Amino acid sequence: MSPQSSPRSLSIAILLAAFVIAGSIWTRPAMGTKTLSTGQGEIGVVDIYNLVDIYIMSDEASDERSAFEAASSAEISTYEQQLGAIQAQMSTMSQDDPQAATLYNQYQQINQAIQQTTNKINGDYQTLLATQIANAYKVIHAATNEVSADQGYTFVLATRRGADLVQTTTLTGVTQEILARPLVTPPEAVDLTDAIRVHLGLPTMEEITAEIEAEQKAIEEAAAAQQAAIQAALEASKDEASTDDAQPGSDD
Repeated sequence: MSPQSSPRSLSIAILLAAFVIAGSIWTRPAMGTKTLSTGQGEIGVVDIYNLVDIYIMSDEASDERSAFEAASSAEISTYEQQLGAIQAQMSTMSQDDPQAATLYNQYQQINQAIQQTTNKINGDYQTLLATQIANAYKVIHAATNEVSADQGYTFVLATRRGADLVQTTTLTGVTQEILARPLVTPPEAVDLTDAIRVHLGLPTMEEITAEIEAEQKAIEEAAAAQQAAIQAALEASKDEASTDDAQPGSDD
């Protein structure tokens, strides 16, 4: 059993209210007298949310989640095998067998262990995702400073571009999406997002999406081929049986 999140197709609509750092960047001290103007340095923007999405959907982070899911599935599978063995044993017993009650108690204990393990796995998976997002932000933050320094930017604001909101089904999600866009019309010429992505050697979101779709298509084609092979084997078996039945003396 694995957590309900696909490592590749996972769409991380990042719930990072803490990322609304633009407000903190521009907040002046209560007694401050300085104001910010473009004369003090170039201002750039970066869609850090998009970059975090890409970072945690890339191969390294995805592989880490896949390994976690494989280990979790193996752990649950061990319990399920134990349950299967107990069920098989109980199916051969009569209701008044003195061992039945003992086996039933073992069955209940294993079921409880599965529930506790599942809850722990789900919690650990959320921790893993949170850690990946935090690490991604740290790496992207450092890259942003390097790229912005190379290109002569003094100030860089985090903002999403465009009015297409990712989360639109809940009030909280919509509010976070709006807060993720402190700049409504950032000039495209000062958008450093792609330069930072290239600096980190990350693929584009379109490339990741295409890879996910190709993987899904390959899985579907393999499943279809396996089903076709099974069907062909069944048909061949039927034909062979019919041939045997049609031969003289087959009823003897």
